[in-house]
Amino acid sequence: MASTPLKLKLGKMIKDYLRSAELRQNDLANRLGLSGSAVSQMIHGKIVPNHQQLETICELLALDRPKAFELYSLLSKIRTGAEEMLSPFNQLMFSLRCQRGLSQRQLSNLSGISMSHLQMFETCFDAIPTLDEARQIAPILGCTPEALLQSAGIAVAVPCGNRGIQSPAEDEVCESFATYTPSAARQIALLSLFDLEEYDGNTPIHEYAADHAARHMESDTLNYENIVAVNIVGKDLSLGLPGSIQLLLSSERPAGFREIDLCRAESGRYSLQEWKNGRRREFRLAGTRRTCEPIVWGVPVLELTFRPIKPELAGTER
Repeated sequence: MASTPLKLKLGKMIKDYLRSAELRQNDLANRLGLSGSAVSQMIHGKIVPNHQQLETICELLALDRPKAFELYSLLSKIRTGAEEMLSPFNQLMFSLRCQRGLSQRQLSNLSGISMSHLQMFETCFDAIPTLDEARQIAPILGCTPEALLQSAGIAVAVPCGNRGIQSPAEDEVCESFATYTPSAARQIALLSLFDLEEYDGNTPIHEYAADHAARHMESDTLNYENIVAVNIVGKDLSLGLPGSIQLLLSSERPAGFREIDLCRAESGRYSLQEWKNGRRREFRLAGTRRTCEPIVWGVPVLELTFRPIKPELAGTER
């Protein structure tokens, strides 16, 4: 079988991973039940493993998800002859990120998901996000976790609590996304930073909003009580984002949510701050996180939605 650039790349990657794991070609041959000659042809791009053999290779080499998905993606492209094949999930991730005007680094900082994973999600045909990853990414990209999973070929449409026979995987998806099940829209208080000038941090934010909000909005995104929305211009949080941000705040942070708070410092400046590895740092879209000023109060942030300025309007600001 003739070598091609993709076959050569796949073989070289397997060879490099063998070297990094301090394994020999014979070790791989024994694990696959192949001859040493067959493995040699594989790493030189003459032949390619089948899907089951590739699974065994990834298991033997203990490859992480990005590396394994890259190998699977290469194999899919070799089998189909598509050099630049993208899945619906790859295309959706790229499209939504661009619509929000975010770089991969900014999306990584916002979601807590590594750059290597995000690159994999946009380029590797066989990439599939975990349930937790979909929940972290979806609010930032302005879609539902279900939409991301469905684009990756994972069925999540069967409603929980009213279903026929399902596989265990479908049950797991339903349970994990119970908090995102659509419900009837409800009115929640909508504040601005100006409305928070009198807030002292002692009163639960939803009780304060009930007395100070002049506007309300409909929301069906999160099935939690005591949700409050705050509209903020990106520059007010020193995020370097040309547009506005809508935060959904709550008096208490539900289990499993990233520890990010909207904070007001003693100087009166607002910022997003995050607890990570036992330290509080100011949340940044790109670059390093700065050490925080002393704060007067902090309120848990459950969701961030970005509204970048449209390109045709960007030049009108002064």
